[in-house]
Amino acid sequence: MKISLVVAIRVILLFIIPIITYGIALLPPTIFLYFIIKTFLLQPLLLLLLPFILMLDYFILLFSLIFSSAFFINVLHLKYEEGIYEQNLKEKMYFKYNLYFILYYPVYRILNFIVYPPLKSFYLRLIGAKIGRRVFLSLNEIIFDPCLIEIGDGTMIGTRAMVLAHIGEEKLTLKKTKIGKNCIIGTEALIMPGVVIEDNVVIGAKSLVPKNAILKKGKIYAGIPIKEIGGRD
Repeated sequence: MKISLVVAIRVILLFIIPIITYGIALLPPTIFLYFIIKTFLLQPLLLLLLPFILMLDYFILLFSLIFSSAFFINVLHLKYEEGIYEQNLKEKMYFKYNLYFILYYPVYRILNFIVYPPLKSFYLRLIGAKIGRRVFLSLNEIIFDPCLIEIGDGTMIGTRAMVLAHIGEEKLTLKKTKIGKNCIIGTEALIMPGVVIEDNVVIGAKSLVPKNAILKKGKIYAGIPIKEIGGRD
């Protein structure tokens, strides 16, 4: 089976662009560590300062990863659009989807080691997510497809909950997922693509919200799949 030139080039780019992105991100912490070691080499003070130096270097790495990945995602216009696409690298949107994922997901997972929601929200906004004020992203939640996700003010996403805007069946379907204001998404809940959750909705832990579902304002839902079980009065 012959591989087209376009596919071959895109396969190469899927390797080269992440190497460049993450290589650039590693430069600042590497230079910082080199400078510290060179300055304090063989001095007792280095041993005392080492734990603090390593923590500082970690945060330098973190911000380098955030800005490097966001820079390449935006400069290369990798934010993809809603639609149904062939799962083939000949398809431009499928290529953008894969490259976007490779550049954002490792950074996002590293950020999940730090329970500091504003930093995660800041990064997700940089790469296309529409996230309101006072949004609380708990530990190890997963926001797939940030460029197609909207989360309103004051909403909380529970631990290990997953919010998606894609599904791969015969073809790749990309559809925006919208979560309104002051919602609570329970631990390990799964929100499928195309879902619209209106304001003040509660979704119970381990619940499944099927694709394209519309959840009405002020209601409480739970189950697999979800069913309305009450209201927030």
